[in-house]
Amino acid sequence: MKKRNGIVSLVGMLLCLNLVGVAQQSYRIEQPKLAIKWSPLHLIYFYPSFQVALEHKLTQHINLQYDLGWILNYPSSGTEEFSNKGGYRGIAELRYYLPSPAKIPFYIAGEYYYSRVTFDRSEVIGFDCVSGNCDYFQYTTYKVVHHNQGVGLKYGLLLFPGWNKNRSFFFDINVGAAYRSILYTDVGKPNAPNSQAFSNNSDDIFAPTEADHGEFRLIVGVRLGYRIF
Repeated sequence: MKKRNGIVSLVGMLLCLNLVGVAQQSYRIEQPKLAIKWSPLHLIYFYPSFQVALEHKLTQHINLQYDLGWILNYPSSGTEEFSNKGGYRGIAELRYYLPSPAKIPFYIAGEYYYSRVTFDRSEVIGFDCVSGNCDYFQYTTYKVVHHNQGVGLKYGLLLFPGWNKNRSFFFDINVGAAYRSILYTDVGKPNAPNSQAFSNNSDDIFAPTEADHGEFRLIVGVRLGYRIF
């Protein structure tokens, strides 16, 4: 009788372990109900920003994300072309979480992007310049306003590190394409007939093209996230 009871106990223990294993295998990581994020890549943009985001669940598969950043006054090129930078960068994003592997949520997302960046520029303006000769010169500082807006489409995933037992911390990684409308406006720059600007232009190959235009560009995003719920 004791031997039979021991066998029954052993079978019961093995069955419990098997059920626990099945439960662990069937565990699925769902999209965050509420999460905050930080983007380190925005710190190395030509117009760098401290960028944070809030994502929250809207329906079973749809989340909204609000992303806002403050432009930081890093020295860009060591010249007087981009001093006293300021402004903000905002992104509104609608996400649809796709049928995914149990531990890696995948999504597609559409975004609307807008940024307003300002900076001071100092240069020498020559007045009444005819055939390369100017009557007089004036050193002046004026403000430049840079507007950048557009839409984008991207594909991404959430990665939860193995050491992260409670699955609170994660990486939000995405890639996609966007269209941007770009506008530069000079505020307070002297403007006179036959005037010419003589600026200390930098040779920074990463400096943006300062002309009103539209362009397609690649989106690459990496954010560090914390799931609140």
